[in-house]
Amino acid sequence: MTAESDNDSGPLTHAAIWALARLAQQRYGRDAPTLSWSVARELRNAGLVSVPANGRGGVSITRAGQDILRARAAI
Repeated sequence: MTAESDNDSGPLTHAAIWALARLAQQRYGRDAPTLSWSVARELRNAGLVSVPANGRGGVSITRAGQDILRARAAI
């Protein structure tokens, strides 16, 4: 029997990378894009976004998420 890890160390899916980039874009007067539960979970488990404990409000990109975006922009 295998247990699912809370910290997936595998590569991110294309959808997760796209969602992270969309979250980083400035949106004037508009809310952040809604993420599917699987993409949000993948980003959260990878430590790239944080979600408020009460479940209200949007997700925030962590320092690790910012580092990934900077690295991708440098390519």
